[in-house]
Amino acid sequence: MFMYTGSSSTLRGENAKTQLLLTAADVYGEQGLDGATTRKIAQAAGQNIAAISYYFGSKEGLYLAVAQLIVKNIKNNFDEVFLSIDHFLNQPPAMQVPEEALKLLHKTVIAYNYFQLEKKNLSFSRILAREQLNPTEAYTIIHEQALGPIHSRLNRLIAIYIGADPNHLTTLIHTHAILGETLSFRIARETLLRQTGWKHINENEFKIINQVLIEHTNILLAGLRHRKQIEK
Repeated sequence: MFMYTGSSSTLRGENAKTQLLLTAADVYGEQGLDGATTRKIAQAAGQNIAAISYYFGSKEGLYLAVAQLIVKNIKNNFDEVFLSIDHFLNQPPAMQVPEEALKLLHKTVIAYNYFQLEKKNLSFSRILAREQLNPTEAYTIIHEQALGPIHSRLNRLIAIYIGADPNHLTTLIHTHAILGETLSFRIARETLLRQTGWKHINENEFKIINQVLIEHTNILLAGLRHRKQIEK
């Protein structure tokens, strides 16, 4: 006979922990690690301040837990794309068709753009922006477990498509530049809204932005590929 071993107190504890994490992401995103206090976070989450020490040890421990939450969110966004890319990259080089690499590259850029612009990820994007300017231990976690793997896969796809060495410095910087264009839509979001007259960025706006990103990526990579072919 199946016996339920959980308890209402355990469930309440997990709910409290989750609520603290999500609320902390909002507070850290708005005020940064230095500006946020455990009291502000606990009050906003509707939890006792002692719960932060109990579940996370300290304000810094909570911040690192938020970093792991960001990693989990990014991985969930890219799981399907990563499976397709890894299957492609694990094939023999002779079977790695450049046009297929380009298609996978498009999917990666669009997935990255969705992650940056989705309203539910706003706090995560704010934390990432702060960490780019003033990196902490949290950025090491996020980079090594999430952003680095995205960059590395995209870099290999670009190298295959343009016929370049993935380890060459210029290839790495081209990859960074392509990802950087998606970041501009988050960092300069307010400018975009005012210049376009948009009130928000929803599905229709996403489609327009994605189309432009793909067009720009294609133009850049076509030029690089042509130059590599001439050099050969």
